[in-house]
Amino acid sequence: MSLRAWISAAAMCVALISGGPVAKSANSYRGEKTVSLGVGYHSFNQSALAEVGFTYRFSTYFRLAPSVQYVFRRHNEDAMQINLNAEVPLPVAARCDIYPLAGLCYTSWNHHGTLLNPDNNRDVGTRTSRLGINAGAGFNIRFPGALRLGASAGYTFVKGYHGAFVVARIAYAF
Repeated sequence: MSLRAWISAAAMCVALISGGPVAKSANSYRGEKTVSLGVGYHSFNQSALAEVGFTYRFSTYFRLAPSVQYVFRRHNEDAMQINLNAEVPLPVAARCDIYPLAGLCYTSWNHHGTLLNPDNNRDVGTRTSRLGINAGAGFNIRFPGALRLGASAGYTFVKGYHGAFVVARIAYAF
């Protein structure tokens, strides 16, 4: 495929994602916002995670989804991750959509030292912070009213701290 064909294909994809005439239809979700709480699993330290997220839908086929995740301590490591993902929701049924996701990730892993004395419970830690990228997919189910349920799975590519994640969430749309 020539460079010109690649550029044309990319331009058509951007035009479709940005909405165009589809975003002005009666079934448009433009401007929809959600706030969510989620629980899941992260494979780097094989631990549970908790998530608080927000989404803003710019058009029928594009939404931005920032979130903050806390990966609970296991094997003397825990983390905070701040994600900014782009999602492209594709309807598969009247109240269900699937989406690929891709975005940026800031992660800060805390490495805890061993307890020096069980009685004094001293905890010495060091942090390692890195930037990375996320890639994955998910699905959402919309219920009548403002309730949304969803799940996503993906992979975080961060030097030295990469791993898979799975999150189930409940959201309120407004």
